Amino acid sequence: MAFSFTKFKDRISGVTDSVFRRVALAPKPVQIIVYGLLRGLFWLLYIIPGSYLRKTAVAYAAAVEQGPPRKMYRGFANGFVLFVHRIELLSQGRTDIIDQLLKIPEQAHFDAILDEHKGAILAMPHCHGSLLMVRGLSARYPVLMLIREPKNDARAATQRRYFAHMGCDVLDVRRSNEGTVARTVLKALRQGKIVIGTVDRIRKAPPSEEPVSKTDDNVRAKAFGQPVGIAGWPARFAEKCKVPILPVMVEHTPDAVTLHIGEPVIATDTIATTQKWLSALEQFFWRFPGNWIFVYDKHWSRLLRNRIN
Repeated sequence: MAFSFTKFKDRISGVTDSVFRRVALAPKPVQIIVYGLLRGLFWLLYIIPGSYLRKTAVAYAAAVEQGPPRKMYRGFANGFVLFVHRIELLSQGRTDIIDQLLKIPEQAHFDAILDEHKGAILAMPHCHGSLLMVRGLSARYPVLMLIREPKNDARAATQRRYFAHMGCDVLDVRRSNEGTVARTVLKALRQGKIVIGTVDRIRKAPPSEEPVSKTDDNVRAKAFGQPVGIAGWPARFAEKCKVPILPVMVEHTPDAVTLHIGEPVIATDTIATTQKWLSALEQFFWRFPGNWIFVYDKHWSRLLRNRIN
């Protein structure tokens, strides 16, 4: 049976909700034991014969020319365990702890961009510290966060516990119609807010003769040298509101949640603009390979494994 990262997340969400909610506030020795068991589970999934996770890590290490794959995977596993602990603190309203973790090395540059353009779109990949970063950022700036709740109702309910403490407007694009999403995003940008969305979901690339599919918001671009279909909304909204797209990456460590900001992408042609921010994210994947968790999504995994076959 093929491994499904989505189904895996659906299954462990129940464990996270029922067990780790208490563990986050348990005595330190209990935390060490339980989180150690969680790390052990991740390593078991890595070492079993034919492991999907190991194959993906090997392909990813080859793509970014880093290694060994085991070291990169360790970053993924350790980051996940750290996320489990901190996201439960967030769900319990311990926002003071989370807010203090946020670091922005390019703070002055970031502020200058916002002052000049009166708003921006942050194009963000799925990282361990993504939600934690948004919480910290919303304590300093007006923010609209776009989310895509899971189809699984139990996991969606679990995530809502976190969103209740984000300190910003949160819009679920899966359960909202296109008109509502467009009006909400445009209004936020025109009010000078920062609109944040995770943009690294990929699909089959539209054909080269019709590279932009408006019906499903899918734009043909290249990632790791291969054609992919990826979201067109950042380019579309950025051009309409004359705001920049800022490719960003979140580095999650025991000491901090660090927001790294790329150079602003000014929207022109939809295809060229989309390729620019996607290429910028790819450079971040090279710099922080252990922090990008969506590499284990079946679509990215297949792309990377096909690359070396």
